[in-house]
Amino acid sequence: MMANDLEARVLEFQEYGLWNELAVQSPQGTIFHNTDYLQVVADASSSKLKIYGCFKNDELLGGCSLFVKDWGGVVSYAVSSGPLTPYGGFLLPGPDTSKVRESELVQHGIINTLCDSIREDRYSSITITNSPDLPDIRPCLWRGWKGSVAYTYYIDLEGNFPERFSKSVRREVRKAEDTGLHIEKLNDVATHHKLLTQVFDRQDQDTPVEENFFTSMLGLTERKKCGGMWVARDESENILTSRIWIWDNKRAYAWSAASNQEFRDSGANRLLFVSLLEEMQKMGFHQVNMMHGNTQRLSYHATGYNPILVPYYSVARGDFVYNLASTIQTAIMNRR
Repeated sequence: MMANDLEARVLEFQEYGLWNELAVQSPQGTIFHNTDYLQVVADASSSKLKIYGCFKNDELLGGCSLFVKDWGGVVSYAVSSGPLTPYGGFLLPGPDTSKVRESELVQHGIINTLCDSIREDRYSSITITNSPDLPDIRPCLWRGWKGSVAYTYYIDLEGNFPERFSKSVRREVRKAEDTGLHIEKLNDVATHHKLLTQVFDRQDQDTPVEENFFTSMLGLTERKKCGGMWVARDESENILTSRIWIWDNKRAYAWSAASNQEFRDSGANRLLFVSLLEEMQKMGFHQVNMMHGNTQRLSYHATGYNPILVPYYSVARGDFVYNLASTIQTAIMNRR
């Protein structure tokens, strides 16, 4: 397949069903590509959702989802990530490992065609952060885009996985169980947001998302049966910790966690996390994406579960004005 066999354009709303089917079939497709999920994130970030599709004739072969912000009709930004959404980006057909050259030509042709279409919209800057299942970003690098890497952790749920956890993790879980903590599923957005606000207050930071974001997302998970909220309570029925998890046809995601800071040494957070891992295993999942791996403190917490470190890649480009402004800003920051 040659690149000139392909065309790319922004999908119409009535074509979103095709995109969702592609997200299920594509190796890179995740819940973060689903159009209902994307729209919730777009609303929460005051962005416009634009999905670029790459077609051969009338067949949708690949695409790229972006959130676009336009400031004053002069500066526009396009990104593939958003609140509690680490990546999105390119979707491609599965590779044929028996025909490496042909497979690369197809995938590179799709990416190049999409990049051409995205550039035609003349964004001031573009940042596309891709699923861990897209390791090949060379087509963008060869076009002069800048590449970067980030990390997450996967937990393997095969076999008796808790045996692979560190002694300290297992000890904390037993401690929490011995004090009578119990787990329940609970759809209580206000409680989750309140606990999350406590966590960020302790770090002198603003809570990154509003309560209505969680309301919309839990509404989505209930309709699509793709997630839920669980809490850990003590014998006095205090909620010590809360977690919202979501999933797709490939794996589950530890999407959002919050704890009552008065009980942060209770072991409740570990107990709830391990209980949800066990629940995901019962549901048939083989992997859980821990949704973090880029900060030292959270990475230290994560490694107690003996996870797999997984990289994922971003590509970015900016126009002359954007690059000049970034250079000036960096110079100012370095002088301080």
